[in-house]
Amino acid sequence: MRKIKENREKMYRSRWTKIVSYMLVMVMAVSLFGQVAVNGAFDGTGKQAGTGVIAGLSQVEAASDTSIDYKAALKETSVAIEKKLTTYKVEVADETGGTSVVDWYGPANASIGGEWAVIGESRYGRKNVLWYRAYYENLVRVLQAAGEAQASADGTTTGGSAKTVPLKLDSRKGTENSRAILALTAMGIDASNVEGYDLTAALSDMTYVKKQGLNGPIWALIALDSGNYEIPQITSGKTTAQVSREKLLSYILSSELTDGGFNLTKSDSQGADPDVTAMALQAFAPYYTGRITVGTELQKQIREAVDRNIQVLSDMQKTSGAYSSYGSENAESTAQVLVALSSLGIDGRTDSRFVKNGKSVLDGLLYFYISSTGMFKHVDTEKSGNQMATEQSFYALVAYQRFQNKKATLYDMTDADKACVMDLTDCSVTISKTAYIYTGKTIRPAVTVTCKKLDGTTITLKKDTDYTVTYKNNKMPGKATVVVKGKGDYTGSVSRTITIAPTATVISSVTNTETGIRLKWKKTTDAEKYIIYRKAKNGSWKKYKSVKAANGCSFTDTKVTNGSKYAYKIRAYADGVYGAYSSIHTIYRVKQPALKVKKTGKGRLKCSWKKNTKANSYQIMYGTKASMQGAKTIAIKKAGTVKKTIAGLKAGKKYYVRIRSCKTVNKRKYYSSWSKTVNIRA
Repeated sequence: MRKIKENREKMYRSRWTKIVSYMLVMVMAVSLFGQVAVNGAFDGTGKQAGTGVIAGLSQVEAASDTSIDYKAALKETSVAIEKKLTTYKVEVADETGGTSVVDWYGPANASIGGEWAVIGESRYGRKNVLWYRAYYENLVRVLQAAGEAQASADGTTTGGSAKTVPLKLDSRKGTENSRAILALTAMGIDASNVEGYDLTAALSDMTYVKKQGLNGPIWALIALDSGNYEIPQITSGKTTAQVSREKLLSYILSSELTDGGFNLTKSDSQGADPDVTAMALQAFAPYYTGRITVGTELQKQIREAVDRNIQVLSDMQKTSGAYSSYGSENAESTAQVLVALSSLGIDGRTDSRFVKNGKSVLDGLLYFYISSTGMFKHVDTEKSGNQMATEQSFYALVAYQRFQNKKATLYDMTDADKACVMDLTDCSVTISKTAYIYTGKTIRPAVTVTCKKLDGTTITLKKDTDYTVTYKNNKMPGKATVVVKGKGDYTGSVSRTITIAPTATVISSVTNTETGIRLKWKKTTDAEKYIIYRKAKNGSWKKYKSVKAANGCSFTDTKVTNGSKYAYKIRAYADGVYGAYSSIHTIYRVKQPALKVKKTGKGRLKCSWKKNTKANSYQIMYGTKASMQGAKTIAIKKAGTVKKTIAGLKAGKKYYVRIRSCKTVNKRKYYSSWSKTVNIRA
């Protein structure tokens, strides 16, 4: 099993090779699945044919229970693929004549992490201009390097002579050109003139196309049909090698095995391969459905071959719904069959010919899906996702979705949107300032929108011409929204959030009370709540208490220890936005003493209290009014003193007496709250 897997992976593995010493070069060593997928249509005259009706297809509802929603899988896999493409490592030539690995943003000219990802995402409907542009620029570098190398070898000149020098990305693998043609066409770009290079011209030479055996003609046909490309005339070599659609079709037809099906070697002894058989049907699809027409006899042969090989694929299907190649059921083989069926107008979920043991082709493919990552496994025994399996499975699901939505097939790219179409989500939207403090006035920050086009130029859009701006909740504290909506040639909308913070909270007092430390602060406009932060002793700041604005602007901290130091700061909160911190207020907890007073003689009162071990001194206040207006104060400076006699009082007069503790730190006095007032006659 391990050897089978290694052989399979070897077919998938791609690598970069150097073309010239000073230019960036990337030529992928394309495997069977490196060439995987194309479809399109052209009748050889440049005219698109009408759509026909698929005959002989039995469509019935199958006993299929797909536990995974393929649409959800599509969405998640699209995200997973894009993550892989954000930074792509490539090998480039350096000044020393060697190579080094560098990071590139976006897809590269590659079988894995390259064209198939671009094709899948483009046909899925992604319109990320910068993402397309990254691939386009990466590919252009490859074309320039390949063009220079080819010109040097041929003794010709390039750099604008696109139609005279057919550009080959690889001397033996025409599928390199085919794959790039498909990616470009999917983006709405003419592959026959890419910065002065023609990628279609190399496919006009049958000798070159057949160097890869059956793989070359299949993908040449799919690529040329994808955008209804005219086949250029050979400008050098034997004219008998001139490619035509009829010649490509005839070559593929002649490669069918005796018992039906196709493989790369055209050897009956090896039997039919599901991948190659499915690819051949993908190439035949536009002719089978009538989108492209050829001669009557050839058209008949195509229809008969497709009908035979639909049955071949049906017979090859496993009870899991999947397909096996090289001894293992795998996602890639299953994906190719689903693409073929979708291209032919056959439902890979409900057609009875492709439901085994209650499992459809779609079920078989989704069996390899890993919902936690959005990736697909190559084979069931793998624990993690495989990039090639993921990319192929993704565009297979795209093909099926397009079939379900009655859109053009995966490889009929005549409906492809232009890559330069601008959506504001692909642009840079900046706000002049994103954080404000409440002023009582509406806030309208300036907006700047810039976009990069496919050619790399940056443009600044005009307000009210290219976009409009609206503001929501942009006065009171909280989160405000700036909505930028496309206008004219620009579509979509982008939202940005700005914050309006409540004004800074002002602490009005921090005092000791009988039960703890009491904080008071001034009300802040439109605050939802106030957040109190406390630092105890020499500890760190901690979010300590949240007080709803409706509950007032005070709080008593009861979790305090006599003699300990505490620091407080407060800030307001509104709709997810915090205001600035108040100034810091520091206090020591000083517990109030309990006072006892008794008359010891005429005009004499004796005061006593329990010692506060954390206090340095005490204050006694006494007077003849309960309000303590005009009262006198006695300072007890010794911490150990616990009694004091007040003499010289007016006999028989009622007096009011109270006491408080005092702790002095660095010459600053911190008082406890006053004790309960004792009233007594002297």
